[in-house]
Amino acid sequence: MDKITISHLVEFNRKTPKGRRTLVEKLKKPKIKPEKSESGGDYWISAVSCISRAFEAGNNIEIGEKIDELLEKIENSEAKITKNMFQRNIHILQKFEEFDFAQLKPKKFQLQKRSKKQSIVVLKKLPLYAKPNHVFLFEDNGVKKIGAIWFVAKLDGFTQDELSMITDILYRYLDINYSDSFELATNFCIAFDVTTINILSYAQLGNKRIKSPLIEIVNEINQLL
Repeated sequence: MDKITISHLVEFNRKTPKGRRTLVEKLKKPKIKPEKSESGGDYWISAVSCISRAFEAGNNIEIGEKIDELLEKIENSEAKITKNMFQRNIHILQKFEEFDFAQLKPKKFQLQKRSKKQSIVVLKKLPLYAKPNHVFLFEDNGVKKIGAIWFVAKLDGFTQDELSMITDILYRYLDINYSDSFELATNFCIAFDVTTINILSYAQLGNKRIKSPLIEIVNEINQLL
């Protein structure tokens, strides 16, 4: 089976029973080329990668520079579809020109290198694909903790259930790869929908006011295999 991305999970969640069966049949056949995704993939790469770098740098200077760059690309592009793509990325970036990234991370931290093999989170035998933008190590009252942030985008944004599912996968990613060495910082295990500026941490899932549908969806996919 091909790896299951957040795009697949969201698509599955939004489809009819018949559409869900069709999607699962497609997932059974591994793809030769990597899928272009609207959830942080090629379409949104200009905005998401720029926001990711601004998070790391701790300032918004690059946001304005990227907007200017994309405006120039629009002027130099002839295809309407390309112009629309750049414009949609600009609309996202404009929301971050004065955004305070400090709220999303501890004051002092060290970014951690990640390998591709870490990206697969196996849940009930299904290979879920997790690709956080940053994983960071920090110390809190003498305790070494690990956190992560995952910037995602979709044309119409993600629902609360869908974003909670992404947060759930991110937490499982940290648990599998880092829990033997570090304490997981649930308040800094964050999924961020840059389309709607909706932020959700695993700590918010932990208080049970918000429930992730991930297990339910995984169970249904397994039933259709």
